[in-house]
Parts: sequence; C-alpha cells; structure tokens
Amino acid sequence: MLLLNLSRYYSRWLAIAALLPLALTAQYAAARPGDTLNLSVGSTLMYDSNVFRLSPIIDPVPFLGQSTKSDQVITSTAALTLNKVYSMQRFDFNGSIVDNRYNNFDFLNFIGKNYTAAWHWFLTPYFHGTLSSGHREALNNFANLTGFVNSANRNLRTDDNYRFDAVLEITRSWHIVGGVSHTTVKNSRLTIQDFDNKVLSVEGGVRYALPSGSSLTYKVRSGDGNFFKREQPIASSLFDTRFHDMEHGLQLIWPLTGKTSIEARVAHLARKHDHFPQRDFSGVIGHFDFNWSVTDKTRVTATWARELGNFQTAVNFQLPQFQTFSSSYVATNRFSLTPVWQISAKTALRLRYDYINRDFLGAVVSLPGDNRTDTQHSGMVAFDWQPVDVLFLSAMLQRDHRSSNLRTFEFDNTAVSITARLNF
Repeated sequence: MLLLNLSRYYSRWLAIAALLPLALTAQYAAARPGDTLNLSVGSTLMYDSNVFRLSPIIDPVPFLGQSTKSDQVITSTAALTLNKVYSMQRFDFNGSIVDNRYNNFDFLNFIGKNYTAAWHWFLTPYFHGTLSSGHREALNNFANLTGFVNSANRNLRTDDNYRFDAVLEITRSWHIVGGVSHTTVKNSRLTIQDFDNKVLSVEGGVRYALPSGSSLTYKVRSGDGNFFKREQPIASSLFDTRFHDMEHGLQLIWPLTGKTSIEARVAHLARKHDHFPQRDFSGVIGHFDFNWSVTDKTRVTATWARELGNFQTAVNFQLPQFQTFSSSYVATNRFSLTPVWQISAKTALRLRYDYINRDFLGAVVSLPGDNRTDTQHSGMVAFDWQPVDVLFLSAMLQRDHRSSNLRTFEFDNTAVSITARLNF
C-alpha cells in the first residue's frame, strides 16, 4: 500500500522532471516581461499535519473514519496569462485549472477553474476606468468550519465577481469616481456560518490626487444582498432572507520617500437585515500598510487590518459534544509582517508572520459562558530559486496555532511544500 501511494506522487513529479531537460534547452520560450501570451504549468507537493484543523482534544476517528489527521496533497496547475494593448485600451486575462489530489482523504479531490479578466478602458485621457470579472473555485477554509457538523465535509465554495469602475478627471487633481459591482458566493453544501448570498453594490465619491502619486479618496457604497437559497425567513433561528449594507470610507495613498510608502483605508460599515434586527452589526473597518525598501535587496511590509463579516450560528447546528456559542458576526483584527530578501538575481528568502484576533459577536441565543474569542499565530518561511528564466522552484514551511476560550475550536498544524513551475 505504501508503494502504491508513493507511486501516485512519483508519477506526477516524474512528469515535471521529464520536462526539465527541454526547459533548460529552450530558453527562447521562457516568459519575458512584455509578452502578450504566457503559459505556466507546475505542481506542488504538500504535507499538512491537520487538514481539517481539528482540536487536539477531539478524537478524529468518529469524524474522519481514521486516526490520522494529516495528508499529502498534490496540486497541479496550468495557467494562461494574456496582456494586450490596443491604442488606449488594455486587456488582461488570467485563467487557471487547478487539480487537487489528496492521498488519505481522497473524497476532497477536486478540479478548480479560476479566472480574472479586465478591460482597462479609456474614452478620453480624462474619462477612464475598468470593467472586470472574476471566478474562483476552492474548498471552504476548514479553519472556519472547525467545531461544526460540516467541519469535515467536501464543500466547494464558488466566488463570482463582476465590476465596473469609472474615473472622470475634472481637473488634474480633482476626480469623480464611481462603480457598480455584483458578487455571488455559492457553496456545494450547506454552510451555517456564511450562507450563499448575492450582493449588488453601487458606489461613488471624490478623489484628490497629486503629481507625486499621493491621493485621498472618499467613497460611499450602498449594497443590497440576499440569501438566495432561502425563500422565507426562518424565525426559529433568526435567519433572514435579505440585508442592506451602507459603507462610508476614506482611502489614502502616500509615497513618503523613494523607499517608503503608506496605503491606508478607514471606513464605517453597517449591515441591516429585513426581518431580524438582532442580526444587524456595524463598526469601523480598514487597513494600514507600510511598505519599506530597506535596501536594494530587502523590503518589508507591515499591515494592520480590521474586518467585520457575517457569521451566523444557532445552537442546533453544532455537534452536541462540542462547546456551543451564538454569534451573528465576527470582528477580525490582523497584524502581518512580511520581510523579503532578494539574495541574488535568482534566489529569494520570504518570511511572514500573522497575528489574528477574532471576536464572535451579536449573540442571539442566551448561553452560559463568554462569547467565543480566538487568537491565531501563523509563521511562514519560503525559499525561492529561479535557476533559469523558464524554471521556478520554491520550498515552504508554515506553522499555525490557534487558541480559543472554547477549547474545541483550537488547533495546531504544520505544512511543508515543494513547488516546481515552468513558465513559457
């Protein structure tokens, strides 16, 4: 059995290895900046010690059918990139097919089809914008499902986004901005925490821009959303059918020096539901990014972000032996530090540390104990090597630890991966 499992991996990696001699002798085919069409194929072999992010106090056998929580995953990707300029118009397209194969938990296998497309249009030099769309297919994040009846399901999440943005330059400094977007989130199986939904948003505002690249933008966004798979409100669980978002925000782009810059946004978001105001929430959201090119080969990005998101729960949707809690939304605070050292023209070392705090708020069911609060630490180190233009190699190690005041939502996991990619 072990030899059979290993053969699955070797067959795929041997296919990549078989292409290397061709790649090393076909430098003329390597992707270069400015190419209209680029193609890349690659594969990643990853070991994940805790695929479903189960708490260490939970016996995996009743949920997974086996004692192991780890798996070896092969992800193979074929991607196509198109960039074309016609006069003042520019067209971008990025499409990929991603084949995910699990060894132990092969019921998770899936092929994801993803793309982003954009038309950067100009009617005049002073009236321009972007028409874009995107489609993404991926497994739901198991860290968000830990502790629920759907925590070990194969649940594919599909995100679709269509957007139109426009900028009218009244003067060189004063611009009017606006946009319309439509987003759809669908799940292949029922999710309790974030239901299938559609949101149609309209936004507009004003921007003040300077020749230095600095700008300050004020926008207001109004969005109408619905949980489209729910025909009627469910009063027993306070699950609604429709909601409305109102958001006011300021965005700042400020290049401080030739080596440092700031990108920041602060906004107030309010969500109101049609039938159950107990599910409403509001508050401040935003982010602050500080970018610093320490030397010609070293750069650091520090980020703080705050988000508010839907997270509706009811007691009967959780496993009986798990600790229960009630919430309508989650407030997330994240701090990230990302140093990158370009060791040489062909090698780079990347580090990343994330500290994440999540508070689950808006309880609608009276339960003993405190609201759920999670704290997560994540660390990643990666080494990239591009020996020739056509070949990219990378090795990565990542460690995650989440603690919680409700112990069944804690988890630890370690992931190690090796990636090989050919770029044409």
